[in-house]
Amino acid sequence: VTKYMGETDRDRPAHIIGAISVCQGYCALEATKWMLNWQNFRRFYLYIMTENMKNIILKHRHVLLTEEVINRHKLNEREIISAATLPELDDAYTRKLYNFESITDLYSWSSSINYLKNISCPMIFINAKDDPIVPEPLLEPIKNFVSGRPETLYLEVAHGGHLGFYEGGLIYPNPVTWLDRALVALMGSLVFNHNLSLKKTAKAY
Repeated sequence: VTKYMGETDRDRPAHIIGAISVCQGYCALEATKWMLNWQNFRRFYLYIMTENMKNIILKHRHVLLTEEVINRHKLNEREIISAATLPELDDAYTRKLYNFESITDLYSWSSSINYLKNISCPMIFINAKDDPIVPEPLLEPIKNFVSGRPETLYLEVAHGGHLGFYEGGLIYPNPVTWLDRALVALMGSLVFNHNLSLKKTAKAY
């Protein structure tokens, strides 16, 4: 969402009044370094994500790995299958599919941190301090960015994990979480802010 809002070569609908980002790491290059260590079982989580991605590719190989696709992008199916981490899988498949020279180029293009300065509408960023996938050092750039932008809000909560925000019992969590309620309230605030701006503009005329 953040990258989408900051891309200068994209035509966005004129009626978008704001956006909300939840639990992202902002910089894929830096996030990958953290994902490759074992703290908070990040390396295990990375392995699961990699296997899931490989399963998706192989499940749809009749579309994603046709002979024509393999020849056009110079893919090696054995390298794709043997990839043990997402960077290895991206190097064997994703970057070639999208014609990037290197993983660094792909991850730089993918990182929303490189598009923040182009965002012109109100944005809200939400992160949890106990997110096992996105450690605090990855959050410093967004904190610095928001500090100088009155139309942006950085909301950091103590608990929530990575897109979890569970409430209730351990076995049967509440179906509606803090995040659900917060998003509704925050979207309402964006609408209120937009309507207020329209009224001010109308009065100015």
